Amino acid sequence: MQITEKIFCYPWRGMGNNCNAYLYAGGKTVLIDPGHIYNEYQEGCLDSLLENMENDGFTPEMIDLILCTHGHHDHCEAAIYFRENYQTRLAMHQAEEAHMETMANYVEQMFRIPKPKSPVIDFYIKEGELELEGEGKKDKIILYHTPGHSPGSLSLHFPEEKCLITGDVVFYGSIGRTDFPDGSLPLMGDSVRRLSRIEDLEWLLPGHMQILSGDGPIQRNFAMIKSMFF
Repeated sequence: MQITEKIFCYPWRGMGNNCNAYLYAGGKTVLIDPGHIYNEYQEGCLDSLLENMENDGFTPEMIDLILCTHGHHDHCEAAIYFRENYQTRLAMHQAEEAHMETMANYVEQMFRIPKPKSPVIDFYIKEGELELEGEGKKDKIILYHTPGHSPGSLSLHFPEEKCLITGDVVFYGSIGRTDFPDGSLPLMGDSVRRLSRIEDLEWLLPGHMQILSGDGPIQRNFAMIKSMFF
């Protein structure tokens, strides 16, 4: 589903857990949070994503880079498929490397299932401006370090598209969990307050649940979350 000139959304609509994925088609084609390969109901999360991408004219070979907002497996597991089959590089905050191992052990012990495999991070990204050059174009993504749900969580602001991808920091009417290992409610509060100060947004694109459009609804959502949780 195309929502701006360069941003495509792939909301998860299955029964089990999986994240919303997003694609940025600029000078480089960037896939953000590809999600699970299969979830706890054995739904084909990756198959669904690939089918929806193909409907918009994108194939796996066209993906130049994968960015993950954080290292929970419902956001990053499918990066393994792209990396192993198409050598697509994966970028994430450095703090998520150790956290992925912590979460894999947590899931194995808590749910008594085989330890999930984590993707390899090819290079680290951090708060600041990320410039992507390709086909004579230079695109800018502003990265915000937004811990609370995980230590290296990043939110991605596309100023030209007036879009903010929040991962599991801000949802429609809610926030991500802070009771997982390395989570922190005070840090989450700081992250939400920082994101709420970003101006000129038309799209808030969360890691789960519905997307939000329009400056008014976005600002009201931030105000409601701050009053409810912080």
